[in-house]
Amino acid sequence: MTLASETIPSLVGFTICKSRYKFTRVLGSGSSGLIFLADDRTTSPPTEVAVKCMIKAQSNTRQDFLQQQEIEFHQAMSHHPNVVTLHQVLEESSYLFLVMDYCKRGDFFNYLMHNKHYRGDDTWIKLVFAQILDAIEACHKKGIYHRDIKPENFLVGNDGRLVLTDFGLATTNLWTKTFGAGSALYMSPECIGFDAHKAYNARSNDIWAVGVILLSMVTGHNPWNQASPMDHCYHQYRQDINFLQRHLPISDGANTLLQQIFRREYVRNITLSDIRARIEELDTLYMDPELVWRGGFHLKSAARSYFGGSSRMKYYFPWVAEEKRVRHESLDGDGLRLYAMGSTPTSDTRCSPSSTVESAGPYTPEMRAQQVSDVDVPPAEFEPGLSSAETCVEELSCDGAQPVPAQPPRKSEPAAVPAFLRRFMDRFALDAR
Repeated sequence: MTLASETIPSLVGFTICKSRYKFTRVLGSGSSGLIFLADDRTTSPPTEVAVKCMIKAQSNTRQDFLQQQEIEFHQAMSHHPNVVTLHQVLEESSYLFLVMDYCKRGDFFNYLMHNKHYRGDDTWIKLVFAQILDAIEACHKKGIYHRDIKPENFLVGNDGRLVLTDFGLATTNLWTKTFGAGSALYMSPECIGFDAHKAYNARSNDIWAVGVILLSMVTGHNPWNQASPMDHCYHQYRQDINFLQRHLPISDGANTLLQQIFRREYVRNITLSDIRARIEELDTLYMDPELVWRGGFHLKSAARSYFGGSSRMKYYFPWVAEEKRVRHESLDGDGLRLYAMGSTPTSDTRCSPSSTVESAGPYTPEMRAQQVSDVDVPPAEFEPGLSSAETCVEELSCDGAQPVPAQPPRKSEPAAVPAFLRRFMDRFALDAR
């Protein structure tokens, strides 16, 4: 299937809104459009903004309804400090443009992947996770259910605050039969749609995704590829609700909280307020180092890959920190001297688990979450005009350049997998999916 973003030509160098915004480069792409970086030339110096470009749908069609719904939902939430600000909505004969704040630090997924300072820091985790809860809870209070909650849809603002974006799959219908909406890693079992005759609760589906994000923040792993009985890890979790704690370095309190979030829908009665309160009550989200040392192969490996390179590595694997110190100070020290504090190191032997359910461990996060290809979102009533975002009609223009013809569909290039993640996946014979 050709994505909408693959049919949008290069608009770099063009201007919109009476030459106010000039496109400078492409920031990213998705299933519904391209995100451009643009200069707002009404300020001195020019202010950088992000502009989402979508192919304008034909009037009175289903796609037209969905585009207008996305705009209305985003406008309704734009005032919230943990939602990216939508400044203007501009119409051109062929395109829609959503002008938003530009978050230079990128999305939260890449932040988690490429930063290690927060690993093991309960205070930081609680503070940032509270911002995620704030954004989603504010949406729910407005009767808006996002349905695509994931780290990629939170941006790191220029002041360090997390802001939610992309309301393309949101709905005001609490109960919905739009199955498969969102990203597979974060979907609840009922959203995946094995029981297609029964509507699922969109609010509860968002809460499930919150649990997956929390686990990713605390361990660097997702619990499973999808919450399906066919998924080995999810199947094993269904058989043993302590499966996650046996494989990942989470505390008893964190494990209990995740068990409450990952219940089946008919008994999943935990709310976002409950999650907030229970997180604050926890002394720590992390397993005691001594319990990690006594754990199994998967638990030790998960802890070592997560804490490796962080300041807390020395608490979980002191012999590794000592090994690095001795190697630096002495070129001819023998291996037995490298292990300090009387601890017994884990084996360096590399082995791959079999594909059986018993040996499967939680997955490392995917670089690109899966998107549903064609979503039939149920109609929703929504009161427009809840934001001061401006709408105007403007033709594209380009300073001294000819219009760029439509390009043939481009193949999306897979995102590069960081070296440390690739090594981890190779060790356990996992494929980057």
